[in-house]
Amino acid sequence: MQASKNKNTEKAEPFYRLSVPKQKTSSEIINEARNSLRTLRTRRPFTPTEDQRKLFGSGSSRAPQNRPPSVFSLHASSFDLSESRPVSGVRLSPLDHKPVLVTFAKDENSSISLPKPPASAAEVRKVSSARASLFGRTFQGSFLSAKMVLPDQNEEKLDSEEPAMMNNLRRSNNNCLEEQRSYTPFNDESRELICNECISKSEREDFLKGTAGKFLFQLRGERSVNSDGRFADEEQQFPCDQMKEPGINSSRPRITGWKRRVTGLEDETRINESEEEESFWHIKILPILHELEKEDNIENLCLACTKLYQALNEENMLGKRLKRRSVLLKTLYKLVDVDSDPLCLKLAKIILAMKVDGKNLLSVCKLAFKICKNEKNDYIIQNDRFLDCLLEVLRTEDLQKNNEALLYCMGAIKLMSGNAVLLNEMVNKGAVEMLLQLMKQINNIKENDTYFSNLGHLLVQLTATLRNLADLPPARHQLLCSGAVSELCAALEQRVDDKDVCVYIVRIFSKLSFYNDFCAALADCSRCYILFLALLNKYQKKQDLVIRIIFILGNLTAKNNQAREQFFKEKGSVNTLISLFQTYHELDLNTQKWYHEKEGEGKTHPKDPSEAEDVLIKLIRVLANLSIHPSVGAALAAAHRVVELLVTVLEYKSIDDCEELVINAATTISNLSYYKVKSSAVQDKKLHIAEMLLKLLMSNNMDGVVEAVRVFGNLSQYHEICDFIIQKKIYKFMIALLDAKNQDVCFSACGVLLNLTVDKNKRALLMEEGGIGKLVDCLQDFGPADWQLACLICKTLWNYSENITSAASCFGEDTDTLLVLLTSLLDEEIALDYSLDRDLRDYQKLYWEREFKPVAEKLLDRIQSHRFLPTVTITPF
Repeated sequence: MQASKNKNTEKAEPFYRLSVPKQKTSSEIINEARNSLRTLRTRRPFTPTEDQRKLFGSGSSRAPQNRPPSVFSLHASSFDLSESRPVSGVRLSPLDHKPVLVTFAKDENSSISLPKPPASAAEVRKVSSARASLFGRTFQGSFLSAKMVLPDQNEEKLDSEEPAMMNNLRRSNNNCLEEQRSYTPFNDESRELICNECISKSEREDFLKGTAGKFLFQLRGERSVNSDGRFADEEQQFPCDQMKEPGINSSRPRITGWKRRVTGLEDETRINESEEEESFWHIKILPILHELEKEDNIENLCLACTKLYQALNEENMLGKRLKRRSVLLKTLYKLVDVDSDPLCLKLAKIILAMKVDGKNLLSVCKLAFKICKNEKNDYIIQNDRFLDCLLEVLRTEDLQKNNEALLYCMGAIKLMSGNAVLLNEMVNKGAVEMLLQLMKQINNIKENDTYFSNLGHLLVQLTATLRNLADLPPARHQLLCSGAVSELCAALEQRVDDKDVCVYIVRIFSKLSFYNDFCAALADCSRCYILFLALLNKYQKKQDLVIRIIFILGNLTAKNNQAREQFFKEKGSVNTLISLFQTYHELDLNTQKWYHEKEGEGKTHPKDPSEAEDVLIKLIRVLANLSIHPSVGAALAAAHRVVELLVTVLEYKSIDDCEELVINAATTISNLSYYKVKSSAVQDKKLHIAEMLLKLLMSNNMDGVVEAVRVFGNLSQYHEICDFIIQKKIYKFMIALLDAKNQDVCFSACGVLLNLTVDKNKRALLMEEGGIGKLVDCLQDFGPADWQLACLICKTLWNYSENITSAASCFGEDTDTLLVLLTSLLDEEIALDYSLDRDLRDYQKLYWEREFKPVAEKLLDRIQSHRFLPTVTITPF
């Protein structure tokens, strides 16, 4: 009676059970690979590396005419000289005297003309090999001869220096004046600047020694205009004060007490200049600018730029503090025409540090981008700490005012992020938080704003950089802690029409969804499912976007039961998946048909999945993962179109063509076949499914064989499938699999045999092919290490021996082995391994006590009670 009761219990019990939700322990690793309802894993979609460094990749949805260029001309003329002058709110009145020419001895009567109109753009862009031409033609004058200020005769005199230095300075300034005359002719007598008094040779030498460049003439772009249309300084003169004989007071000149007589903006530039700054300019900066103007060697120019940056930095004169900042910047702008990335890097670093804005900020950011385009420059960029300058631009510049400059700045940073060393440097310098803050600002710009469209270009560069940063563990942690999920979702929601932005954000999610903590954060963002579905519907045929969204959904539904339910409940979620399935199934059929037609031409199916196959692999994975949830799984099992598409994959696709696709389809059918619901599509098609699985079962792919056996394990609960198994001799294959010496294979095969033994008429088949002996061998090999498999074997033997009359006749020569084995396995001291960690040991003990022990004790009792029976002797005739 007890046996009958147990028999009925076994009949009602399905082979696979739905796991009871509980906190996972390390011991569940044992069961994970064999659960009836299993999640699927897959590879992350492959993203090829761009062969060129550009603002927008080759796959960009932006037409070339609708996006900022990655290739452009950049010259000294690209910079705006007027912007480099410091701006003052003070408007100075014209002086009461006429300008006069400053002359030195024999040059007393010479004159200098006012500047000519600007040269043509083509002329300006020519880069001369001669330094004089470079500095003369581009800006029509030397920075040193641009303005002269004369010493007042009542002021303190300069100390003298060594004759050699005097000669050098005199020669330098004479060259500057000659250059001034060559490129700045005056053509009107009223515009002549005449020196009132002559300067003696000794006075001239002393003047040149201490004040080279501290003077000078009002040039183009720096003269105010009166209401009558004339320059404010026309018909006015500067009286040239006599210089007294200098005395020798110290070994270095004292640059103090000079009265500056200049006009217009020059007064504004220097009116607040301190004596210390003036001394700094002449002693530290001016010699370097001389060197930059006259040097031809690139290496020496780079060295001079390094010295210039260090000098400015040491005196805290970076930014807009320096009163003669415009003179310095003009010199740097001219050098941009020199074709040298190392030099341009040095120039860009100083120009950015001087806090330029407007057109000059845009030009220098373009210069930075141009430098970063060449991968060979990564080393010098790293050594020069150029990243700091660009991050400072992102941190301080106004988003709306300088959005184009920020675009190229961000583009340069994106290109840098392709280098592993620079990428790590970004993380260490807080780039992640900075980029998220910038994204937050962009997200605050609404769609009707005039800047909205242009900021989309910037957002592409930003998200592409974050995608690269997401590879690094510290960056992932910062992204998680800084609330990146909500900002990325907000950007995705605003930019749903911008495919480029959507692709990069989805790529970020694709990388991060590999990790449980990020999956949890994304799952908590309830609107992400709506966004993903909207994108899937909008870009259904954009494979690069679709495959990543599907991959993300697969990761979410693999790790979070709430995510499964929430996604399923979103309106149109299943219909969207079905529509995608149909679309890419048709694409795959067309591709397969093409390969079959070209087979004679040597065209064979590629080893790796095609784009359509890859989408199907990841889409089916989502269905498999969704089916883990009880209510969702039951609903999908009743969704006839879903099951039809899964079966179609088994029909037309060979496992040799695409192993992962076929196995995923079989696994999903296995999951759905678990649910015994009314109108189950799996149940309706069970025989057809069994026929498709037979093809898989007979393949040489062991993973495919195991999946087919798992499906038969569930389907064999139906009588029609059991009959099919007997008819097709599949049971023999299941018995043979017991010799596989693989726990999972044995577990799946034993499940089918268990369901077969429910039927009395099929139990005898277990004796064929040595089935009993193989079950006993499996129990001996795997029992102590796998109580789940040991329990399944005991249940199979229990069903098989229901009508036992004699242990020997029932179990044959394996009877004694089975008795000894069951006795040992029921001894707790022998059976349980106390060397395991506590968590795993407790779990094994629990399963041993609740599952294995009850069934094994009954089986042992049955065998023992039928072991010794009276022997009946038959006397022959």
